[in-house]
Amino acid sequence: MAIFDTQRIGRMGELVVELELLKRGWIVGNFNHTVLNSAGWDLFATKGDRSVRLRVKAKRPGIDCFRWSAKADGSVFLGHNGARDAFVVAVSFEDDDSYAAYVLPPPIVEQTLRMENDKWLSGMKANGEARKPTSMRHIYMDHQDDGRPSRGFATRWAGYLNAWASLEA
Repeated sequence: MAIFDTQRIGRMGELVVELELLKRGWIVGNFNHTVLNSAGWDLFATKGDRSVRLRVKAKRPGIDCFRWSAKADGSVFLGHNGARDAFVVAVSFEDDDSYAAYVLPPPIVEQTLRMENDKWLSGMKANGEARKPTSMRHIYMDHQDDGRPSRGFATRWAGYLNAWASLEA
């Protein structure tokens, strides 16, 4: 799987989410196929009278973190972050061809990315110089919750692992 480019890994993440939703009785549509790579959402799904919009983030095996790019104001997502019908699904592909899917409300992801970036910026480089702001935001999917910025999220987000039922709330 390491030979796949970023776009293919992203599409694989979308397919994983589509499959999981279809298994659970949802009807799923892909914004990227109808709107040519929608900036705000990747998928939409309906089940009964409930509809949800999903952003999908995927990472390949051997990459230890999810990476998001922040806008000039520091935000990562476009609009509707507080909407009850909005979700982020972070799909972590593993070396054994399995995957872990974290189903999260966008405000949790947005707030976490801001807080962890602020922690990172408050630290110093190895040479003692101050860190400079960048647009990149990281969340490490490891169990090393040792106080370093952006670490330990396999543990910290464990409650969101395969939390597909939260889409129906």
